Amino acid sequence: MAVFSPLSSRRSAKRKAETTQQLIVFHLCNEGFALPIGAVQKVIPMGKVYGAQRGGGVSLTIYQNQELVVIDAVHRIFREIPSQYSLPSATSTESFTYAEVTDDNPNSSALVKSPDVRQEQSSGEADSRYLLLLKSSQGKLVGVSIEKPPSLQRVPVSAFTPLTPEYAAEGNLRCVSALVIYKDNAAPLFLLNPDLLVKSPQALPSGF
Repeated sequence: MAVFSPLSSRRSAKRKAETTQQLIVFHLCNEGFALPIGAVQKVIPMGKVYGAQRGGGVSLTIYQNQELVVIDAVHRIFREIPSQYSLPSATSTESFTYAEVTDDNPNSSALVKSPDVRQEQSSGEADSRYLLLLKSSQGKLVGVSIEKPPSLQRVPVSAFTPLTPEYAAEGNLRCVSALVIYKDNAAPLFLLNPDLLVKSPQALPSGF
């Protein structure tokens, strides 16, 4: 019969009671990024874009018969675009919503196909990237383009650590508010500030 010490019991209770936060996680140019789940309204495939050269920082698309500003996440987040950045050419027609991550499998991807919110692709050139739909502080919906479908992960609040002022001022990344370090020997995630992400680079505070 197993014997449990009071210390191990307290540790177990602490793990169960620790507060967690759910994040939308995605990767760009071999770096991991995250947004609070409350900041992302929906994830949809990106159709044809207008008003900018392919790979430009800001463009337009049509979503639910309305103009939607599209921000290229790589151009917005990286001060200098990594040399390996390139755009895929395949197309996609599936859209996604997110199911709750359960305690039984806290780090699982909770990406779920959502047939009632499928988006038709434009008849012209389309893109296989995806859009994170965020709402700006003015209440306007903005699309942030990413390269692959994101996942939903739950991480403990103890995993969040502030970004050092030196890196915030001189590093190659903008719009980052914290690091998320929650797995041993794993690369950290950069937690993005959604308000800064939807601002133009000219409007960002110094150091962001």
